[in-house]
Amino acid sequence: MKNEYFKLPFEVHYRDKVGVTSFEFMSDIPVEKFSDIKVLRKQEGRSANPTFVCSTNSGPELYCCIINGHDQVQPEWLQISGEDDIDFNYKVDLRVSIVGNEISFQEIEDEDQDFECDVNFDELDYCSTYGFTAYELELFTPEYIILDADNSRVKVDLNGYVLGGDGKPTAERVFDPEELYEREDLQNYSSLDMWEATANWVKSVLNESFPDERNLELA
Repeated sequence: MKNEYFKLPFEVHYRDKVGVTSFEFMSDIPVEKFSDIKVLRKQEGRSANPTFVCSTNSGPELYCCIINGHDQVQPEWLQISGEDDIDFNYKVDLRVSIVGNEISFQEIEDEDQDFECDVNFDELDYCSTYGFTAYELELFTPEYIILDADNSRVKVDLNGYVLGGDGKPTAERVFDPEELYEREDLQNYSSLDMWEATANWVKSVLNESFPDERNLELA
């Protein structure tokens, strides 16, 4: 059964406040094409006690979480499933620019907003079908993992020891990270940095809302 955990859905639980960044497209005019979008609103803060789930686990995904091998943000195979709250404490508006087929975001100085962007900031409204939230896992370590999340729900620490009802490790161990390091079949996991995650989101917005402009891409 121990090896089967590397084929079953699992959950990853964090205790600390994990860094989080959200993006939303905004405009002060009706948006019919991507160039009608004027602003990318970026917010940064902390997510309290987030939980992530991997529904399709072929082994490398679980190994990545055990060794905390993430790049800057959560990979596409790891989805947020719950959190206590998000506290955003920083916000910045970025001008959306298109040169050729490349999209870029440029910070706007507060005192020059209207002059630089020709945007009525009092009329800005959200204009895409959905935003994007990136959880910055690189600098944070999970508290525990739930193996076989859809059935037996075995709670383990990152050293593979089963946790008891008091949250302390028992003598039962289902994996040893040092032994897993020797398994070549667990090394090929995918990861994401912030640029890749943002580019994927922009591409999904283009595909869903502006299919005629799918040739655009993030610079």
